[in-house]
Amino acid sequence: MAKKKDNALGKLRGQAREQLAELGYEKLIEDFQLFDPFGDGSMDATADLVAMDGDEPVVLFAAADPGDAARPSIQDDAKFKAGLGADEGKPFRFVWVWDGDNNFIFDLEKDAQISDLPRKDLWREIAKPISDSRSRLLQDLSAEYHRGDFRAIQRKFDQLHDAIYSRGGVKPTNAAIDELGKLLFLRIHLEKSPRYKIKDGAGKGKLFSEIYSSEYVKKNGKKAVIELKDAFREINNLPQYNAKDITGEVHTIFAYDEPLRLENTDILAMAIDSMDLRDRDGQPIRLSVPDKELVGNGEQARMMRAHLIHEDLLGWAFDVFLRGKYASNEGLATYLTPSQVVECMSHMVFHDITDAELWARRGDKDQQERWSPTKDEKDLPAFLCGDICCGTGRFLVGALREIKKRILDDKHVGHSDEDKLAWLSQMKRHSFFGADQAEGSIQKARINMLLYGEDHSQLLKVDDSIADTQVDKLVGKFDLILTNPPFGSGKYDDPKGLVKMRKEELDLELGWKWKAGDRSKKKAIDKAEPAALFVDRNLQLLKPGGRLLIVVPDGILCNSGDAYIREYIMGAKDEETGEFLGGKAILKAVVSLPTETFAISGTGAKTSFIYLQKKKHASEKQGSVFMAVAEHVGYLKKGKSEVPDPAGNDLVDIASVYSKGESI
Repeated sequence: MAKKKDNALGKLRGQAREQLAELGYEKLIEDFQLFDPFGDGSMDATADLVAMDGDEPVVLFAAADPGDAARPSIQDDAKFKAGLGADEGKPFRFVWVWDGDNNFIFDLEKDAQISDLPRKDLWREIAKPISDSRSRLLQDLSAEYHRGDFRAIQRKFDQLHDAIYSRGGVKPTNAAIDELGKLLFLRIHLEKSPRYKIKDGAGKGKLFSEIYSSEYVKKNGKKAVIELKDAFREINNLPQYNAKDITGEVHTIFAYDEPLRLENTDILAMAIDSMDLRDRDGQPIRLSVPDKELVGNGEQARMMRAHLIHEDLLGWAFDVFLRGKYASNEGLATYLTPSQVVECMSHMVFHDITDAELWARRGDKDQQERWSPTKDEKDLPAFLCGDICCGTGRFLVGALREIKKRILDDKHVGHSDEDKLAWLSQMKRHSFFGADQAEGSIQKARINMLLYGEDHSQLLKVDDSIADTQVDKLVGKFDLILTNPPFGSGKYDDPKGLVKMRKEELDLELGWKWKAGDRSKKKAIDKAEPAALFVDRNLQLLKPGGRLLIVVPDGILCNSGDAYIREYIMGAKDEETGEFLGGKAILKAVVSLPTETFAISGTGAKTSFIYLQKKKHASEKQGSVFMAVAEHVGYLKKGKSEVPDPAGNDLVDIASVYSKGESI
């Protein structure tokens, strides 16, 4: 079987060689030894095939088993190899993953998927130089990935989840994910407070390190389980895990009364063992970032960068695990927005966001009115990104990745590496806000952000994001909202929320309905399309000039009965001049999505995402609108699973064309 597999991959590599030769690449090397930044032989990493242009590393090719090219872990493994690069650590520019049927090509500098490999004589025109700091980060990430064997960590998460679900007595699958998150949290606490003594409960007076031990659990059985349950409740409510968010609300990572539910002693012991993560050399991998801010000299900056690497890769491992295990048919019809949609929306909007916006402080003259900062707050980041229907935090993580890439780029004149790392740390804590009505989703979002290095993420459980008074405290503060609100599961009919949506003094009006062009006969409605209300609510939360990208059902865009909604957003069209008069926002883009986009989540609703920018002043004019239709998003539904779409992913080209300022 192994020989047959090797033959298949060898044949694939030969076909890839032919295609690269047709593109003009002459220097093609198989089993290419990648750069070892440590110089100690620990980077035993090779590439199946690479294409060089002289001494310039251009394309790294990775062959995959049938159907595997679409797997995020396979794609990321190839990207990390490309980051190691050739001599002196110069990264490969393009990554090509192919399984015979499915092609995935990535531009490493853009950190984005692209549709085609460039010809040898054109690649320099297409690709901008990768900055020195970005090259260092790619190399450091790649080296840490291979040394830490993070693919093995992701597999360990998978195996542990399966054990908790099948033998640990914790069901359904999303509850098993929560238990995995609690165990990760306890491990992080052990790292941060190795001498912590339990103050109350069954384990009172004992060191937590004594009972958070697989040997202790095996020896003491149910007694140890009870002690760990009490310890989890105590630790979850410690002051250091009580965070006051931007609204003044105080919350813990898990609900304050949330129990540890795992009671099977064998599985609990196995789980504690699984949390002891090691690299290939047997050295421990920390799950946490030290509490002290490590800024200053070069050695401190190097340490800080190492922790940044660990947190990114652990977050990556958990995110890949979460995408594979999260069940969208549980709870309140919540589901994961497909990564292809998240990436397209994120790439498009961050193309328009300036470096000055990302580096703005709340005490800056042009930010003071929006933030009214205290003396202690004036140097905090002003940029605020959010999602008030955040689910497990997919859009927040997508935005975090874009921001990290931008902040760590060399083009920020006058900012040292230490400055960039310190500012990124500040943004992680203060520049992201999420809310959701599903407690389970919020818990997963907190775990997701925890493993990206932020354990005080501003993530709130709310009963209703429309009516919530805590969310009201953020009106006019957001620079960016990326969201996929609930739709397709009924109308919004909460009387309190609809009354609120009729208050013009609150800058909200879609609790009314009227005939487009005539507001004189506005009628109060007793139920509404949720997506329409969320468009209005999110525009209210944006600052003037703030941006909203939101998934909506197509009815809002084309139904005659919803014309008043379009008029409210864009204004009424003057038939003589063709200009739109009035309206709350500028429509910048509409991208139509195929029905398969959310089929895996149980809805075949036809959707699009729209890109709106809140007007800075009432007289601001509507310009041309970027319009695109995606017929393929990279996957199809087969039974209850996703399979790669041989036709590819149109969203890749759409994001690329938008960033070039072209039409499609």
